[in-house]
Amino acid sequence: MAIAPTGAIYKTLTFDNANSGTYGVYITGEAVYNAPEKDVEMIEIPGRNGAFALDRGRFQNIEVTYPAGIFADNEADFAQAVSDFRNLLCSKQGYCRLTDDYNSGEYRMAVYKSGLEVTPAMLQAGEFEIVFDCKPQRFLVSGESKIAVTSGDDVTNPTLFDSHPLLEVTGYGNINIGTDEIEVHNEPVGNIVLYNHKQWDSGTTRTITIDTQYANNGDRIIVEYLGTSADYQAYWTVASGTVTSASVTVSGNGTGKARKMTPDQLEISADLGDREFAYGTPATKTITVSISINTSNYGTLSGSVSVTLAYDGNSTFTLSRSVTLPNHFSSKYPVLFIGDIVLSSSQTLIGNPPVYIDLDIGEAYVIKSGEVASANNGVVIPPELPVLAPGNTNITYDNTITKLDIIPRWWKV
Repeated sequence: MAIAPTGAIYKTLTFDNANSGTYGVYITGEAVYNAPEKDVEMIEIPGRNGAFALDRGRFQNIEVTYPAGIFADNEADFAQAVSDFRNLLCSKQGYCRLTDDYNSGEYRMAVYKSGLEVTPAMLQAGEFEIVFDCKPQRFLVSGESKIAVTSGDDVTNPTLFDSHPLLEVTGYGNINIGTDEIEVHNEPVGNIVLYNHKQWDSGTTRTITIDTQYANNGDRIIVEYLGTSADYQAYWTVASGTVTSASVTVSGNGTGKARKMTPDQLEISADLGDREFAYGTPATKTITVSISINTSNYGTLSGSVSVTLAYDGNSTFTLSRSVTLPNHFSSKYPVLFIGDIVLSSSQTLIGNPPVYIDLDIGEAYVIKSGEVASANNGVVIPPELPVLAPGNTNITYDNTITKLDIIPRWWKV
């Protein structure tokens, strides 16, 4: 067990939710109050007194160094604590949240850079430095709390710096942040694929389960690009028998063709076309591929392949097929292709579920089935990203937007 130091100068830091005190590591605050460097270029202009200051309106990353000590009850615990803390820091990738006891109510986004060269004393305590490369902002914890905004409200930025908030919008329409306008359109985020295409060679029946969480009664569900193909091999009783020609027809909106591979062998393929169903309405649809084959010694022979789609009105399709071979022919079982099953929904997918508009990077997205999907095709954000300036910013929106929450992301340096 680590020895907890006493005294006001001993504090801890927390990196990606792991507190240094758990490892017997405590810090002092000599370098935790430093400010980042502004990105300003001083340009000398001939014939002009002084220099022109080109202020790019940004701050550069800042290196934050924590002098630290590590304490343990004995040599074994000391070695283990050093190892555990070293591996904690080195295991983190990219920017992680960093807080310390000196700056309550604030956090940084930091990357562990270097340090942990421990100078031990009696193999129970040691000193070292921990160095982080941090984004310049000190983000305020208060800026992570949602602000519910009613149209016409003023949102007050308590800092001296513009913030780039995250908007959570339910509904659709125009949002005005000060003089800047954002448009949220009432349209879906592209097609929603409920099932990804597959093919199989054997068996006569398949059950397909689709994801219908976004479907409303009456919404169109389309089974795209159904297809089937097979090789037909003739077994002739007369050696000179050959296939002279063949034709294929498909019921509904499908197309088919026959290709002569050898004098007595055909390849039959068919595009069965799209099939449309309505969510909430059970339906069964059968597509028939009719085959007519002209032969030199048996005349005209006929066969067929039937594919049946049965929909239960909810989330299950049952797909079955049967084959009637022409006389004197044999075949491997037809390969069946089942395309994507796509929902064309009347439900508003931008704004319902909420659309998130990140004004730090100018991107819009929705969360579907726990995954992030872009909504940029349905949201228009001005090139100059709207901000919450210091002081009050008035926000208004159309009454077709039923809810607007803002995570303001306040920050200071």
